[in-house]
Amino acid sequence: MIKFQAILLVAFFTGIFGRQLIQSNIFPFDDDIDDENDFFVPPYKDYPAMARFLVHELDWSPMGTISTLNSIKGFPMVNVISIADSARGEKSTGRIFFYLTDLDFTGIDLKSSNRLTALFSMEQSRNCSDHSTDAMEPTCARVMVTGTAKQLQKNDEEYDFAKKAMFSRHPAARKWIETHNFYLCELDIAQICVLDYYGGPHFVTPEDYYKADPERVFRKRLNHFNLQNIDEDEALERRHHKKSRSLHIRIRRDVDEIDIEV
Repeated sequence: MIKFQAILLVAFFTGIFGRQLIQSNIFPFDDDIDDENDFFVPPYKDYPAMARFLVHELDWSPMGTISTLNSIKGFPMVNVISIADSARGEKSTGRIFFYLTDLDFTGIDLKSSNRLTALFSMEQSRNCSDHSTDAMEPTCARVMVTGTAKQLQKNDEEYDFAKKAMFSRHPAARKWIETHNFYLCELDIAQICVLDYYGGPHFVTPEDYYKADPERVFRKRLNHFNLQNIDEDEALERRHHKKSRSLHIRIRRDVDEIDIEV
């Protein structure tokens, strides 16, 4: 009998407001809110808040550049880039921080032509497909943020904040910078495009984007529905300080043994 081991990893989120498991309608109309989690998802008309919401909720982005590869020079190219707008558990800032290296084609492309677009889609956390909504449907929200990459220097005021944010959400980044000459960047935003409902995309200025407060939506809805049974501070605390637990199941067929570790 061929021996093998299988490890199943199932993540359980103790907070009801888990980052990757937002149990909500994709874009709730205020009249359709029937779940406590719905209160955090901005309504489809609030485009700046929706942009801030997705940037804060997601930890990575497909990032497009103009390729310098000889075989496709001048064509669009895309890569997965880990991002952070704040440390895990802290409030949204809207600022998009990320690491680049010139050993990767994204960094090389940007040295040649410093123009990029970062995509943020609700489907990155499976919220759309979990609610039987196709990722290409307008009601599966997406935000396209276009601008340039600004390399941060160690004496810049925001450098320590950005570094803390990246290490908090991406602990593996500590190893990247030691071995592959990664450098810290921020996306200097020129344009924001939001598509979250039928009728075409909407454009948000950087000024309106940074002024938006995605958590204000939650506070407004509490007041609108006059809900006395939801404690605002407690709900926000649980959302910002969620923790996960993992259930590890190890199966050994040769000895008919199952070990469960939490």
